[in-house]
Amino acid sequence: MPNIKLCVDCKRCERVCPTNGMFVVEGVPVKCMHCEDAPCLNVCPEYAIERIDDKVVVHKEKCVGCGLCMDACPFGAMRMNHNLGVVFKCDGCYTKDEELCKIVCPTGALEYSEKTVENKQKELVSKLKKIYSLDIKNSLFI
Repeated sequence: MPNIKLCVDCKRCERVCPTNGMFVVEGVPVKCMHCEDAPCLNVCPEYAIERIDDKVVVHKEKCVGCGLCMDACPFGAMRMNHNLGVVFKCDGCYTKDEELCKIVCPTGALEYSEKTVENKQKELVSKLKKIYSLDIKNSLFI
């Protein structure tokens, strides 16, 4: 996840993004997180979204502009180009060695690891399951 505390709202990431898929709203960088189980990819009826080298990529020539992916994206990273009738988003610079937005960010606010976030989420879910699980042996309902 982008580190909101480090973002200085300079918008360099927006200006360098080749797909215009990176944007900053009130100091909050918004971009595709290339989810492991990407809801946008799973919901697309035209198979216009695919995973390429761990990046989730939209194929504009296949997109019909239905917007289902926009509704499915938990990060709000999908946007509609109303002139073309297709969605667009960050493609993670999948054709390059490194994401350009990360290179130009002066504070390192975009340095994140989806695996780190995912591991933290799994750890939290595991803790919550332990807290809220019922110990059937000690249950009053037996």
